[in-house]
Amino acid sequence: MMKMSLAGLAVDKHGNILVANEENNRMLVLDNSLTSAYEMSVSVDGGLRRPRSLWYDKSRGRLYICEWRVGRLIVIDQLKDFTTSHV
Repeated sequence: MMKMSLAGLAVDKHGNILVANEENNRMLVLDNSLTSAYEMSVSVDGGLRRPRSLWYDKSRGRLYICEWRVGRLIVIDQLKDFTTSHV
């Protein structure tokens, strides 16, 4: 069984929810009706490691992902929303 430690949440302009799934080292996107989910691809050196905190600056199209115990802040620019833009 997969652990689901959900730490950070962010919402795009369409109401889709981005979730930091810390225990499984991934980002999940839930649609605004909460009926479907998929993993958001984030390409960084060494892959995601315990993503925990999120902040989405909609006006700049910038997503900040903080990794727990790793001490790394990932900044993704030009992200319009969580459904059409995979990084």
